[in-house]
Amino acid sequence: MNNHSPRKKVGIITILDVANFGSMLQAYALALTIEQLGFEVFFINYWRKAYRTSQKVRTFLTDRSLGNLIRRTVYATSALLVYATLRRRLRRFVTHRFHFTRPYHDIKALRQSPPRADCYVSGSDQVWNSVHNGGYDPAFFLDFGHARRIAYAASSGIEAFPENELPSIIQRLKTFQALSVRESQTTSYFHQIGFPKCEHVLDPSLLVHADNWRKIGRKAKIDIEDGTYLLVYSVERFNNDFIFEQARRIAHAHQLKMYVVCSTYPVKAKDYGFDRIFAMADVTTFLRLIDGAAFVVASSFHGTAFALNFNKDFITITPDRFNIRMESLVQLFDVAHRIVTQDFVNPDMLPSIDYAGVNSKLANERKKSLTFLQKALQGNIPS
Repeated sequence: MNNHSPRKKVGIITILDVANFGSMLQAYALALTIEQLGFEVFFINYWRKAYRTSQKVRTFLTDRSLGNLIRRTVYATSALLVYATLRRRLRRFVTHRFHFTRPYHDIKALRQSPPRADCYVSGSDQVWNSVHNGGYDPAFFLDFGHARRIAYAASSGIEAFPENELPSIIQRLKTFQALSVRESQTTSYFHQIGFPKCEHVLDPSLLVHADNWRKIGRKAKIDIEDGTYLLVYSVERFNNDFIFEQARRIAHAHQLKMYVVCSTYPVKAKDYGFDRIFAMADVTTFLRLIDGAAFVVASSFHGTAFALNFNKDFITITPDRFNIRMESLVQLFDVAHRIVTQDFVNPDMLPSIDYAGVNSKLANERKKSLTFLQKALQGNIPS
């Protein structure tokens, strides 16, 4: 006779409809961590309207910032022929490991037939970013089903919710049994709007030890020599001239080769003489390249997070918007001096990174975040 009670089921809703390394890695890490805490995990297979292939095509055709009609048509055609395939390749990193529900394309479908679970988790990534989501999205605020609701490392990417959305958001947040966010600034903001028990926790990717990520990265089918190259990971479409020129200056100063990795294609990479371009790469290639790099130039939150986790020499070039993510991360680990904005930095003038201090802080924050997550899943955090 089996005396063991069945494991409680946890359904995660997060952003998995983009061709982005960080989105896949944070999702994988959160599911893995929850599984290791003793729960049965699955993903709620939610697709935002703005990120459907048909909608991406329309967006590119009408986005005048991309240039003339011919150029916009090229982008739209690429979205139609390539983007869906790239996204499916990246999602495979998660779908091959964890169970997914049937697809849900709107909140109505989720409300009519919600997946059964003991607990729903919203997060991490920018699940509460109204700009990315095309406005307030009730799905990411768990406005469906009947289960315990928690937010883990949810991010809005902005300093405050839009005034017209705030009443609906506050109403939904009151239904959560446990709240945590990824940015320290957002934690303070939540305290101000009436949620004093909201906690600041680590992005899920930082809950997983570097050695475990390293094992996954070693599965990549690429031939590289560790410590011989600078790696660029840019998610900026229109800031690559500055990013690539800064990378070239650092690579020249340290006598390193120049590599660039991208989930799509790094625009203008050929103009800057990169030794190797890893375009349309998969997640394992991304991990392997960061692991082997002597220096990392990143323009993304997760590029920075993995550089820190792997103890790499790095700089982060902040994107044009949603910068509180970067600010919170570098302030937490006392590496704000590695942020670059608009001016080129002299590689010889960069202060060193105290990785003994970083690792000690990371261990403490990891313990605190895991304690919060475990208590939240078990229902041990008082409302």
